[in-house]
Amino acid sequence: MMRRPTLPSLAWAVAALAALLAPLVANERQVFLLMSILVLAVFSTSFNVLLGYTGLVSFAHAAYYGVGAYTVALVALHLGWSPLLGFVLAPVTTALVAYASGLIALRATRLYFALLTLALGQLLFLIAFQWRSMTRGDDGIHGIVLPPALASTTPRYYFILGAAALALTVLAVVMRSPFGQTLRAIRENRERTGFLGVKVKRYELASFTIGGTFAGYAGGMYAIYNRQAFPELMHWTTSAEPIFVTLIGGLSSFAGPTVGAVVFGLLRDVITRNLEYWQAVLGVVLLLIILFLPGGLVEGVKRIGQLVLGGRGTPPPTAASTSSPSGPADRDAETTGTTGGA
Repeated sequence: MMRRPTLPSLAWAVAALAALLAPLVANERQVFLLMSILVLAVFSTSFNVLLGYTGLVSFAHAAYYGVGAYTVALVALHLGWSPLLGFVLAPVTTALVAYASGLIALRATRLYFALLTLALGQLLFLIAFQWRSMTRGDDGIHGIVLPPALASTTPRYYFILGAAALALTVLAVVMRSPFGQTLRAIRENRERTGFLGVKVKRYELASFTIGGTFAGYAGGMYAIYNRQAFPELMHWTTSAEPIFVTLIGGLSSFAGPTVGAVVFGLLRDVITRNLEYWQAVLGVVLLLIILFLPGGLVEGVKRIGQLVLGGRGTPPPTAASTSSPSGPADRDAETTGTTGGA
């Protein structure tokens, strides 16, 4: 029997179709905006592996994002290799860095874990900032030469779209697996999950490594679409961006960071072109969402849908449900009969 498509699957299908057709109706500036949103969606979803699924708050996530971008740039600058090869190496390099730093950071928990990730992230930032002979310091690396097939905007957009689709698909499969369910259990109650025999530290390290790996993957996407890498990508303040995006879309759903990336990217584009203090406006928007939609936009849409459709599909009352309830005397008689039978 054929299964009917669910509302989330239909929403993803519509979003995919719109993304495929976007270059046909958008100008070059808008296509670049869409590429930035796709990169931000992957970056934020990788962060939600830590925050939304495992309950870990990391301030080093931007550092892995920058490591991925620098891998593409350094491979092209110093080795003369294709940036596409650097893009393939970006998640591998970042996985090693995330695993090594996770071994250190996960020696602590809660606030101390967050502070350790902040220190590790800033250490990586300082390496990129100070090592001028390798990274060109605060000047950054600009003008990465792409293969001729990606030189124009539209082919590059479809490359970024395909890369984002691949990353989101892999993460969706991983998070829906028993591994992802175990991460949710750790988020809800770390101690009780450990009592069940789960090696909590191993799962947290795996989550940290996966999140960092796909952050580096997103950084590689950024270096391809924007053709540059610079130290500010690795600064701890950049880690605030996926936090905002995830809170806007919602922590509790896989689609939340993607929805948040679309809303955040469009809002930032509109506000920055019309207002000077765009950060303040975005702060107000985030505050309103936290106050009135604490679960994020995705959860808010689900609740509205339940309210609208709540009355539909209710089964008609049966004869048993419409019969008059038994009175006190009847209940007493039933109780007496039961006692006597006993």
